Amino acid sequence: MFLDYDGTLIKNPEEEFQNYYFKSFLEYSKISDKNVINIILESTVELIKKNDDKENNLDYYLYLMSKKSGKDGKYWYNLFFDFYENEFPKLKKIIKPHDELLSHVKKTSHKLIFASNPVFPKIAVEKRLSFINMDFDDFEYVSYMENSHFCKPNPKFFNEILKKLNIDPKDCIMIGDSDFDRASLKAGIEFIHINEDLKWKNIL
Repeated sequence: MFLDYDGTLIKNPEEEFQNYYFKSFLEYSKISDKNVINIILESTVELIKKNDDKENNLDYYLYLMSKKSGKDGKYWYNLFFDFYENEFPKLKKIIKPHDELLSHVKKTSHKLIFASNPVFPKIAVEKRLSFINMDFDDFEYVSYMENSHFCKPNPKFFNEILKKLNIDPKDCIMIGDSDFDRASLKAGIEFIHINEDLKWKNIL
């Protein structure tokens, strides 16, 4: 069972979470140059388009940030990881968990795969899971920047997980809220939209 996060395990759409995230990051980092947001967004868009496995998503993202900003990757690594450790947890206050889905997920006997787009490093994903009172132990596999080489909607994102876990796509289902999640169909994984609650309730 592949599960998306934004708009699925939580009701907040990705755009809403992103707006709070950027505001919080700028305030905590005391960065006055608003162009930094454009650099972050451009780097994220390029990361999502990445189509080879030469570097993991974190290394490639830091390379993009460095190239676009003129500051080395270590600068951005330290800045982001300090933020994730100390300020990012405060975003829990804006999170709206999808309680009905979570209730089913936490009781299911199906093996779970956290398949949110790996545009956050492991430390941030740990915090995001804690926002919904879950952790890595609740999942068979959790995607994050360091262990991923592709992003949704690239079917290679799904194929990489299938290969790592040695599982058949026909035995899997993806629950999500967007066309990025629907891309699972290209990897042979059935897709159920979060609004099709009768379907996922019957399965979970």
